Amino acid sequence: MRLVLAGLLMGSLGSLMVPYSAEAQSGLVITGSEGVPVLSYRLDFGGVRSRLDRYRLTIPPQNVAVAEVQINGDRNFDGRIDPESVRLEVEGRPVELDQVYWNEEFRSLEVVARQPIAAGQEIRLVLSNVRNPSSAGIYRVEARVRGTEPNPLFRNVGNWLITIEDPERIGF
Repeated sequence: MRLVLAGLLMGSLGSLMVPYSAEAQSGLVITGSEGVPVLSYRLDFGGVRSRLDRYRLTIPPQNVAVAEVQINGDRNFDGRIDPESVRLEVEGRPVELDQVYWNEEFRSLEVVARQPIAAGQEIRLVLSNVRNPSSAGIYRVEARVRGTEPNPLFRNVGNWLITIEDPERIGF
């Protein structure tokens, strides 16, 4: 009997301690690719489906200077990115951009810095005026960088597993 009561009590407390997904973004990972790092991100306006949001996507320090950042959404990501509202930051400071290109068909964004970003610095991609995907769920968005070495190739640096919420489920 004591064991049953202890189990019920722990079950009740455990449900109170489960983080709300909007509070725990990029914390608990249920799915992913083995050997591919899961990157940190934040959605400023809660990640509600079909609404405007601001994405803050963090890329960890790289061991090479970075000339270009590319992100690729999975095939189900039907959100829209405004290329006029893209900013790149290094250690919290904005970086001048040479080119920003959003390919809606392939769900790919390319951001080219005017000057290469030195190795060993955290990079943050800030996307304002993003129209969130129309369906709630978890979307895998791949991050790649191109260095400045001779014959540079894009290298995969990880994935963001972005959670989009349903407004009915979260009480809006």
